[in-house]
Amino acid sequence: IWGYPVVILCLLCGIFFTVRLGLIQFRCFPHAVALITGKYDNPNETGQITHFQALSAALSGTIGLGNIAGVSIAIAMGGPGAVLWMWIVGIFGMATKYTECYLGTFYREESPDTKEVRGGPMYYITKGLGSNWKPLSIFYAISIILAAVGAGNLFQANQAAQALTTLRIDPIITGLVLFSLAAVVIIGGIKRIGSVASKIVPFMCVVYVLGALGICFMNLDLIPEAFSIIFNDAFSGRAATGGAIGSVIIMGVRRAIFSNEAGLGSASIAHAAVKTNYPIREGIVASLGPLIDTIVVCTATALVIILSGNFGTERYQMTSKSLNHYINFEQNERIGELPSNWSVTNQKIPGESEILRTYKDGGSVLSVNNNSQTTSYTTKPITLTDNAIKLSYFCQEGPMTITILNSNNSPIASVDINPKQQDQIINNTSFIDRVLNTSIIPAQESTGIKTVGFTYANEWKSGVITLDKNIIENLPQSNNQKPMVKLRFTTSNQPTTWLIDRIQSVKEAGGITLTTISFDEFFKGFGSLFITISVFFFAFSTLITWSYYGETAVTYLSGKKYIILYKCLFVGMIIIGSVQNLSVVLNFSDAMLGLIVIPNTIAIVFLSKKVLNATKDYFTKLKNGDIVAYK
Repeated sequence: IWGYPVVILCLLCGIFFTVRLGLIQFRCFPHAVALITGKYDNPNETGQITHFQALSAALSGTIGLGNIAGVSIAIAMGGPGAVLWMWIVGIFGMATKYTECYLGTFYREESPDTKEVRGGPMYYITKGLGSNWKPLSIFYAISIILAAVGAGNLFQANQAAQALTTLRIDPIITGLVLFSLAAVVIIGGIKRIGSVASKIVPFMCVVYVLGALGICFMNLDLIPEAFSIIFNDAFSGRAATGGAIGSVIIMGVRRAIFSNEAGLGSASIAHAAVKTNYPIREGIVASLGPLIDTIVVCTATALVIILSGNFGTERYQMTSKSLNHYINFEQNERIGELPSNWSVTNQKIPGESEILRTYKDGGSVLSVNNNSQTTSYTTKPITLTDNAIKLSYFCQEGPMTITILNSNNSPIASVDINPKQQDQIINNTSFIDRVLNTSIIPAQESTGIKTVGFTYANEWKSGVITLDKNIIENLPQSNNQKPMVKLRFTTSNQPTTWLIDRIQSVKEAGGITLTTISFDEFFKGFGSLFITISVFFFAFSTLITWSYYGETAVTYLSGKKYIILYKCLFVGMIIIGSVQNLSVVLNFSDAMLGLIVIPNTIAIVFLSKKVLNATKDYFTKLKNGDIVAYK
């Protein structure tokens, strides 16, 4: 569901509304700032919350794990270039959010008893397109209820609980605390949600962004290099996947949509509760959402990760500093016997071409300079603390076969590496072909192992060899009960010149883990605490907002009859989410989240003429002085 069709649909919608509404996200920006500062707030207008509270409530549903974990996933899977595509989607998404939230406010309904107003895609699908479209609105309502319980509740509670385990807090304790806090806020309704969100979200955004900015100022001279990596990788894909630009684009677009929700229509539910008699104003305010979410907060996370150098194969990290699982050529530790043409040298070693990533350790490296004969070098045993081995290499010429051996010297699996040849494939492939073909240089796979990153020549780079679980389980173990392997490097009968360094046992870091270790690069120990606290508050704010999205959908389907039951079930699920592994439920809720894009985008495109007319009318009145500030 979250493959090309839905992702392209959201992107095309953003482009369509940007063009049709005349770059509305840029034209309305000054007025949007005036609206959220309260200059036009009239307490006598219809609605429950202010423009600022509505924006905060909507942002609390979007700013969260998508900005902390989602960005690191995009960089891990698509490379730093994915960040540029996140920016592009964020900018276009501002026009989509503008459209959704105007429609959600314009077609909202007011309860005759409580005077509460509710809106969102369920309402504008039926009221805007007609009663024949009601099955589509019912489908949207059911899907967003399931998504609210899964992605908006269970997932948030689970991640908050997992984050706090780093502080040795039992998940059930986290669940009970979240349960108590959420119950007080959720039962209080959208007024209390808006009030709490307007305090938590701005504070956490400022604190989080300031933390990232602090790191940027500490490394001000490296900022141009960080942006250069983003732009270069966006069109080459080399830092991530060896030429797979398609995967860079799809990952950037996908994570941006997950983060700012432009195209899902969910934010229009929160914005529909605003106090205003001018629905177009809420579209204007809502357009700031993707800007803050994707351009500001996501960029803050991305810069920290890139400045730390933890992208590409460098996201594979050692997880234990205490175990001796690192071959140090500088100190001649655990080198083993060196055959002819192999040596440990500190003479004429090429320098690293990158500023932000480090591939060498010290001054000495393993070297092979072979003209015409096949030679092999076997390391001493390497203790595996996880499922992968990473090594740095400089290939001047010639292929290399890397064989994994057990500690008894029995071969397990091998893979042939020819970086120079693979690099030539990338250089000789047209840009269009690289965009369309997401597997020009695929990860090499042999029986039981997979290699990533061996795609460069004449530069220091790192490559990773990942071992299957079945292989690891059958390996002989060391005295500390850890499996051990050896690496054998074998040259061919072709001229071969390689340099090798930093052979180590590693594990792939992604999601919150990658963000945490990146912050820790600059604030030792504090980074973990900072991210843990941020995750808790962002998860809580997302949880309470998505409770309201589900509540609105329940109201649309059955009126007030089941609201209390829904709220009780929702807060009760928090405890389950905090202590259970719910991958199946979460995958299902993510599917529901993807499916709601289809009815929502159909509706907003068909209603685009109404949005265009309302936009022209409002800005003409504003220009002529017919609309003035309230205070």
